[in-house]
Amino acid sequence: MTRPLRGLLKLSPSDALFETRGFPKSKASSQSALERIGTVFIGGFNASLAATDVGAVLQYVDGIPIAERGFAAEGATMGAAVADALPFSRPMFPECIAAFKSDFTYLAHVGSGWALARVPWRRKRILAPLDQVHAWLAVDGLGFHDTYFYHRQVVGGWRRKQSGYATHAYDQGVGRALWFVSGGSIAAAIRLISSLATDRQRDLWSGLGLAMTYAGPVACDDVIDAVKAAGENAASFAQGVAFACEARALGHYLPDHTVLIAREVWNMRPDAVAKLVRESRNGLPDIETDPPRYQIWRESVACAFRRSAKGVS
Repeated sequence: MTRPLRGLLKLSPSDALFETRGFPKSKASSQSALERIGTVFIGGFNASLAATDVGAVLQYVDGIPIAERGFAAEGATMGAAVADALPFSRPMFPECIAAFKSDFTYLAHVGSGWALARVPWRRKRILAPLDQVHAWLAVDGLGFHDTYFYHRQVVGGWRRKQSGYATHAYDQGVGRALWFVSGGSIAAAIRLISSLATDRQRDLWSGLGLAMTYAGPVACDDVIDAVKAAGENAASFAQGVAFACEARALGHYLPDHTVLIAREVWNMRPDAVAKLVRESRNGLPDIETDPPRYQIWRESVACAFRRSAKGVS
């Protein structure tokens, strides 16, 4: 009964093009790679809208090349949450969160944040099945969504109203999206971050580090320039790098650009950085705290960077 409506909700692959988004043109190889990521995300989103059960969603995602599979899982999770909001729909979103837990839990939680932007009246239902620590990634995903679709407003200083720690998680998503808005140009990304309020920049640098490491593409000079420009926020940038290493390791694929950044920032292999992240996660308290456990986790990883030989200026 909802199939015609689902069809109307589908996104076009052209929505991922820089020309459509209004992003400035960039180096051809970088632009093509980032547009491809958007296209894969949209494919996952549309697959969930077309599916009648989670099995069909998983089959679609499993058919995506491993290097890009996480982006498809992210889009599919968003699509499942949006589809669940339609009348007479069989719930798929909680099953997607559970199904992606082992390989793509971080991407799935971010994808749920995209859905928060599209079906905000479903907020409680979307947040309910999420991991209590990873749930802040949903707010991160909301920040990414807003920046990806409304980058001029966000770069101009607009931020969706949040309170408490959510303001920080939101800006982490903004920082990730700025890598796409900048067309994968570190110089442009630095300018965008520098144009925003100083008290937001720690979270923005964290998001940028995560996006560069997970999505790429990057060159060695890009990483050097980023760490230098981050300055006192270098540990936050390194924390974002580390979380991306963990996400890539869980997905059983370590791209060359992830290996490069882990070496240049942490002087370690990405799987070793991922182990550090997991150990920090395992050391968190069993109950929620103030600041939240997610922030304690992030700060623990940032402190590890500061203690490392690479983190000493």
